[in-house]
Amino acid sequence: MSDPAVTTAWVRAFIDELARGGVEHVCIAPGSRSTPLVMACAREDRIRTWVHLDERCAGFFALGLGKITRRPAAVITTSGTATANLFPAVIEASEAGVPLLMLTADRPHSLRGTAANQTIDQTDLYGSFVRGSFDAGEPSGENLRKVRALACKAVDATSGVDPGSVHVNFPFDKPLEPAELGEERAASLREADPVGLDGQADGTPMIPAVGGVGAGPDDEEVRAVAATLAGGSRGLIVVGPVADPEAVGPAVGDLARATGFPVLADPLSGARFSEHCVEHGVTAYDLFLRGPLPSGHSLEPDVVIRIGRAPVSASLLAFLGQLADVPQVRVTSGHAWKDHLGVASLYVRAEEAPFIRAVTNTLGTANAPPSWSEQWRSIDRAARQAVCDFQASEVGEPGEGAVLAAVVAGVPEGTTLFVSNSMPVRDLDAFGGGGKPLRVHGNRGASGIDGIVSTVAGIAAAKDGRPSIVAVVGDSVAFGYGLDDDECLAHRLEILLNHARPDGERDVVCRTVAMPGWNTRNAVHF
Repeated sequence: MSDPAVTTAWVRAFIDELARGGVEHVCIAPGSRSTPLVMACAREDRIRTWVHLDERCAGFFALGLGKITRRPAAVITTSGTATANLFPAVIEASEAGVPLLMLTADRPHSLRGTAANQTIDQTDLYGSFVRGSFDAGEPSGENLRKVRALACKAVDATSGVDPGSVHVNFPFDKPLEPAELGEERAASLREADPVGLDGQADGTPMIPAVGGVGAGPDDEEVRAVAATLAGGSRGLIVVGPVADPEAVGPAVGDLARATGFPVLADPLSGARFSEHCVEHGVTAYDLFLRGPLPSGHSLEPDVVIRIGRAPVSASLLAFLGQLADVPQVRVTSGHAWKDHLGVASLYVRAEEAPFIRAVTNTLGTANAPPSWSEQWRSIDRAARQAVCDFQASEVGEPGEGAVLAAVVAGVPEGTTLFVSNSMPVRDLDAFGGGGKPLRVHGNRGASGIDGIVSTVAGIAAAKDGRPSIVAVVGDSVAFGYGLDDDECLAHRLEILLNHARPDGERDVVCRTVAMPGWNTRNAVHF
């Protein structure tokens, strides 16, 4: 049996250090074993708590928070199979580069491997999908400084050039309810280690991270990429989904102006729906790269720079895969080797936005002839006009792509648009156009169809009253929640998202869009 006062002080030290390190949101799932963590968060004014009935929803809600804030939101669970329900969100955060912190309660060490109730092996539970997996050890008054250091380490591991998930496992013995240290015991601990009990007097983390987010671009790699791009005159800039689209979009725009190369940007790249790449943007590539090009046109480049993860467009990927003899520079952050096409001639692992800015600053004037970019742009205009002409003709029928085009056209500038996986994101890519300043998000790390609604709710909570959100989700979400009626789905979304409003208002409006001959798409406005 543990000393509840020591457990309380020890856990409070950890949570205090999380708050000092920038953690602002904690999602709480049900359970008794996590009581010390929950109660420590409940008394912490710097942290906002969100209560969820389901661990999977809590995980994806925290993921949505992390997408917007670029800081880790934490999730607290009880022990046992509750911890396994976070796995889908852990995987998505890992693959998409979103900071996320899992705090799982566990039985004490003495009950491990004994078939004790609600006890499973939670050591390294999430395998290779976390940036760090730590066992906090059992609470001890002599280890207050160590548990603070662990909190600093965990927060730091979620960030940097390779952001993602981090797991901290807490073995708690009963009693679990909080208790205060006696005056004599508190004075003794404070005298032995005042920083361990109270933290740094100036409110800063005990071990501040030095150097900010990620390391600076490597000069040698910057020069190598700049030289490769300078060696071509018919280049392409291909931008896939990135973890920080608001930073990558402007950087890509500057690179396009420096090179004169066309920009083929995925909807989740930050470069597609922004004002930064309008002059050089090509948006209908998914359509015209599917078939034979008009006679007299050759779109084969002599150099390609690919930024971020793989774009959603299958036809663009097929086109790039055929360019094995063309120099292709791959620039992406993260821990994994992200070149499933196997055609990259130069691979750079770096934070995309600062690296691209460094390359742009190293390049001289644009070396691409205007005719190269205009050739891409003219085919792009023709493809988009062909779609418009078909939709306006007597034989043209409303299709899925028309919904996404209508959503893009109808929402105000600055809107946050979330697109689900399967067809919605592909329809946005093919038919949504570009240039309009929107903040577009999706779960394209592992591209799963689960957790979509909860992710959107987390994004809504993080926005805290800023411009509106529109979420376009597919019928797979309805099936995932066991619903087969659109109005039921809309009603559930309305309840969930109104609950997520930080100001307590209930002004979420859910509208169902249905068209003959195609799967349901639901546009959720709030």
